[in-house]
Amino acid sequence: MINVISSEFYKILRSRVFHIISGILLFLNVVTFGRSLYVKYSDSITAMERQQMTATGFMSYQSSFSGDILFYVILVFAAYLITSEYANKSIRQMACHGITRWKLVLGQYIAISLVATIMMLCFAIINLTTDTILNGLGTVDAAVFARMNVGIICIFWGVSALGVLLSYIFRNGVLTIIISLLLVMGSNIAASIMTEITKNQDFITYSLSHMRLVIVNFKSVPSEVMNYSVIFLGIAAVSIALASVIFTKRDIH
Repeated sequence: MINVISSEFYKILRSRVFHIISGILLFLNVVTFGRSLYVKYSDSITAMERQQMTATGFMSYQSSFSGDILFYVILVFAAYLITSEYANKSIRQMACHGITRWKLVLGQYIAISLVATIMMLCFAIINLTTDTILNGLGTVDAAVFARMNVGIICIFWGVSALGVLLSYIFRNGVLTIIISLLLVMGSNIAASIMTEITKNQDFITYSLSHMRLVIVNFKSVPSEVMNYSVIFLGIAAVSIALASVIFTKRDIH
């Protein structure tokens, strides 16, 4: 298993999608820093507007995870990596070299999730660092900050597992990415429609976007943060179990 994970980790670091997404995240870091500089030093902004627009380090770290782009990045990342191995036949070679198929799926998932976690946390830490330099760190309870980070990591691992599952179901890169993106956008729309029809708030409560918003909110109820974190871990466990079964039972073309 360690050999599978290390091999997949090495391949990910050499992959084109890793370099592209890393570049995009770095560009967003630069944009965020530029905005902070503008807010701090621009003469065209009033004192009240500057106060409202100024982000401390902790606020910038939190806002790094406040959009659904988090889901899109991880889903595209996982989908491209898995489906590209189908495209270049490397997954067939690995499966034919005596590696148990469920171990291959699990090893790929762990490597993808680790790299995705490192990328996204580095993105947030850079935002935290630059805004701390400009505006100070801010104040957040240590337990709240730690709980939020645990939840965020659970989101990373849950969403990457969904990407892995969809990749093994569809095996085509473009199709998998399109369906992955539609899954996030469509789930929010479907949750709103079902809530309107049934008047049951559970559809919104357990939508991906709402659970993410609760997890990254410093003012959320601790029990809700932990409950939603466990749900994302459950999504990960079920998704990887299904992906393993699919890969084990299906022929590799």
